Amino acid sequence: MRIEALSKCGLRQRRAEEEIMKILMIHWYYPPQVGGVETLLQMWGEQLTAKGHQVTILAASLSDRDEIQQEKDPRIVRLASFDPAKKDPHILAQFRESIHNFFDENRFDIIHLHNMFAPLTPLRTTLVFEQGIRHNIPMLMHSHCMNDSEMGKLMISLSWDDAIFVSKWHRKETTNLNIPFKRTAVIYNGVTVDFFQREKGNREKIRQQIHSTPGEKIVFWPSRIVNPDGRPTTRKRLATLLKAGARIKEKTDKFKIMLMASAYGDEAVQRQHLGAFDDLMKVNDLHKNIVLLNTAHDYSFIRDAYAACDIMCLPSVNEVFGLVFIEAMAMEKIVVGAKSGALPEIVDDGENGYLIEPDDDRQLAELILDIFELDEKEKSAIGERARAKVVENFSTERMIDETIRIYREFVPL
Repeated sequence: MRIEALSKCGLRQRRAEEEIMKILMIHWYYPPQVGGVETLLQMWGEQLTAKGHQVTILAASLSDRDEIQQEKDPRIVRLASFDPAKKDPHILAQFRESIHNFFDENRFDIIHLHNMFAPLTPLRTTLVFEQGIRHNIPMLMHSHCMNDSEMGKLMISLSWDDAIFVSKWHRKETTNLNIPFKRTAVIYNGVTVDFFQREKGNREKIRQQIHSTPGEKIVFWPSRIVNPDGRPTTRKRLATLLKAGARIKEKTDKFKIMLMASAYGDEAVQRQHLGAFDDLMKVNDLHKNIVLLNTAHDYSFIRDAYAACDIMCLPSVNEVFGLVFIEAMAMEKIVVGAKSGALPEIVDDGENGYLIEPDDDRQLAELILDIFELDEKEKSAIGERARAKVVENFSTERMIDETIRIYREFVPL
């Protein structure tokens, strides 16, 4: 009987070990570096680890040295030579050696890569792909943005075992590029709905920081002013919001447009780049209604910013998803976007938010003025429906479950 009991115990242990997957997730950057993909990567790592899987995240180092954070769950491996900004041939040769040694020293069941098709770094992507082939590890390429450059198309068309997209629109637009994928899947991005709750946000903290007066409406634009290359952003359509702001000011002066800073650089740099929009901000002295929110704080700061605003507005075009929309909707805020890209998959126009025609600043101004006039009961009803949509469709739990389901197609029990 004792032998039989030990045998059953050993069998259970072996089954438990078989259920545990050794997962390698790869992206150029990881927190504290800021970005939507970085935030999602942290969620994946932490929640997959919480489910008992062994997760390693490979990213660029924050310094000129390789760094391994063994004490953390998940384990973080940062390679100095992995930084896409470093293109010196010596650094690339160093990465070739480092990535070869890394795969020889570690065993993984599956590799989950994120946006590894940047045209600036094709050699690094190819070297990672070669290691996956050499060790016979299934590789999933997760695309979080559009990349229709010739080099980008070449990188994403490598023989990945699965190509994952963040929306149906994103998959459709990419497959229209005639890229020969083995197979494709869609996993919607998710947010931690328990974290993004209206009552957990510190509304007054932000309103005091921006010197908001009683009764003043706040329109929040939660995106970067400049791109990583230092050029003013265009796809996010800050210009459309500023043009609408000038129109709004013809009707009322009791509002502020709150812009987010420090996503790529400090506040002084952001203010310098904001100068690219000076001509638009001069119309009707709109610059007096613009505030630059310093976001060099912990992640709860973005939650406070959502709590402080009356409207979250990002009229960008061709968004492959729109993470800030589901964050704001989870906070029961009224969101305004454009009828473009994947946003119609997230926002039901007139039901749990609003969508304008792309680049229509007149329509945007009229819509924002109408929202200003809504009573609390009407705003609450829209906010409640918005949060319900997120809880049902865009939670991190759903995102993780869908991810594991795809993993299991390559790493069966």
